[in-house]
Parts: sequence; C-alpha cells; structure tokens
Amino acid sequence: MGFRTPSGEVTTVQSFKTIQIPRLVRGKPGAWDPLVCLEWGHMFLNFLKDVIGSHNTDRDGRVWRVKFTPRVGVSVSLLDKAGTAEVEAGEDRVGFLPRWYWDGLENDIRGSHTSTTAKVPLGWQI
Repeated sequence: MGFRTPSGEVTTVQSFKTIQIPRLVRGKPGAWDPLVCLEWGHMFLNFLKDVIGSHNTDRDGRVWRVKFTPRVGVSVSLLDKAGTAEVEAGEDRVGFLPRWYWDGLENDIRGSHTSTTAKVPLGWQI
C-alpha cells in the first residue's frame, strides 16, 4: 500500500495482508470502505456484461480493451485484427489468459486434489 500526500506524491510504502485491511481502517473517518469497492466492482462487471454481451451474441472470439482513467471512468472498445494481434503478442491463450499461466493453474489445482488440504494457486494467497 502506498501512502500519498494530498497532491498525490507517494511518501511511504507498507505491505499488509489483504484480510487485515478492513480491521485496520474500521471506524476511522474517511477510511477505505470495502463495501464501496465491492459495489463498484459489481457495477463494473454489470457494465461489462451489458456492453460486451450486447455485441457478442455468437462468441466469435472478439477481443475487447477495457481502460480505466482516474476521475474519468471506464471505457470499452472492440479491437480490430491488428489490436488483437498486439494483445496476443504471439502467445497461445486460453480466453484472455496466457497458456503458460493457465497450465500453471491447472497443475496447482490438480496437485491440490492429491493432498488432504486444499492448495491455493500461487498468487491467490492472502
């Protein structure tokens, strides 16, 4: 987490466990509120579903670029073939995930079924 001055300059950086953040800020005026973040995420995903769903009726492999600009909002644009090739960057993909990442997740998940405790994929740990 980066702490900033009112003008936006980062003054210090500190690491926190994600699960501890709500407890750290609970009851402090003007502090981060997880409900605001969850509501924004819910509205954002519904927005994407509406925009992309209205154009992607036949699952034709279209690729979309989603851009967030602070103090402006979210924009969504359909990429042409050149834009899609730029995003793919020559990588084999499963959906929007690079194949190497997908294979790593599959291996982590497959490995978790052989032990008695569930294994969380690397990068998803809290």
